[in-house]
Amino acid sequence: MTELNLKKITEELIETFIYAGEISLELREKGLIKKIKSDNTPVSNGDLEVNKIITNKLKKITPNIPIVSEETSDNKSIKNLKDFWLIDPIDGTYDYINNLEEFTINAGLIINNNPVIGLINAPSKKRMFYSYGNNLAFEIINGKTIKLNCSKNFNKNEIKFVSYSNKIKPEIEAIHKKLNVKKICKNEKFTKILCNCCRRI
Repeated sequence: MTELNLKKITEELIETFIYAGEISLELREKGLIKKIKSDNTPVSNGDLEVNKIITNKLKKITPNIPIVSEETSDNKSIKNLKDFWLIDPIDGTYDYINNLEEFTINAGLIINNNPVIGLINAPSKKRMFYSYGNNLAFEIINGKTIKLNCSKNFNKNEIKFVSYSNKIKPEIEAIHKKLNVKKICKNEKFTKILCNCCRRI
């Protein structure tokens, strides 16, 4: 794969993420069409529309990188993918469909099994976060872009796992044990999550 311009890719996606967030709120205001998926979790037309907006943009700017999304079956059966986009078009669908604020639009670019780009938009909070390299994490709030301070030392022996839910799936618990996760936090601030991520990129 030719060398990617991570900064350019990320900046091209910011407007798309903000637009997808606006659409998610507009659809919710109109009234969502809700269904239950085979895994007994909710999904709405808002999830699917956001997924469509983001995947279309990704296919345009990075056509040779596979996309793995929670809301589609594309590429999920491919084993040992090393380079791919990972998308959760709306994380926190329960809150989204119940007119609450705690939901986000997320995407991460994985290259050679390592995260190199991360984008998080919290539409109801009007906060957008993104990162594309070591100590390169930013927040857009009130139309202004702020560089986040990622200088705090990260102790790999005190790894925290951030989750919206108190119920952790067995597959996730297995990963916790492998990584030696010491603490599970609920609804910790996005800034801390992103800063921890950008230190690993």
